[in-house]
Amino acid sequence: MTNIIEKHDKPFEYSGIVMHLIMAFQFLKLWYMPSFEDAEKIYAMSVLMAFEFILIHSGVFMAVMPKKISLFILVPIYGLFAWGFSQSMPDNSILIIYGLIILNRMRFAFSDVSNAIKNKAILTSVLGAIAYFILIFVCLFTNSIFGEMGITSTFLEQSEYFKHVKSGGAFIDTPHIALGFGFFYYSTLAIIQALLLKTKRLVNSNKIPHA
Repeated sequence: MTNIIEKHDKPFEYSGIVMHLIMAFQFLKLWYMPSFEDAEKIYAMSVLMAFEFILIHSGVFMAVMPKKISLFILVPIYGLFAWGFSQSMPDNSILIIYGLIILNRMRFAFSDVSNAIKNKAILTSVLGAIAYFILIFVCLFTNSIFGEMGITSTFLEQSEYFKHVKSGGAFIDTPHIALGFGFFYYSTLAIIQALLLKTKRLVNSNKIPHA
């Protein structure tokens, strides 16, 4: 009988695409047309992009690790990272976002799936990691390609953005770079997943190594 995770894999894939597009829209909205009430949210989304560096590998680990390791070791470890980042924020938004993203990725922890499904998860995560590192350098060295847009120094001062900041770094000190990076990154993830849905022959091959 077809594994239930395999049977409903496409709905999971489509929900992942939708989730990434929603995230991309949120980043674009804050970047292009922020309001003074958005200062805390801008800070939260900037922290999220640093946190994604930790999350980006979870898809591969959830796919290739035994179920017990995924459930009792990996999920708590990722949860601790999420909790650590949440301590620098005014609310639990990072934990909520973490839960939504990891819930989709951790589906492999509940059942054994075919090599084709594992290969797809590995390829998606590898391409996502490549996109992350390419885009982070592009955004850092080009001032997020389109510049500050709505996140000007005047806006940051008038919204009292830095009063909400509890940590530092390039993303926190120049939030327009983090927001631009977030928009391009989540848009790219959505494109990657959409393309992989149309190119099954690439992920059904046993040429993709996995642990």
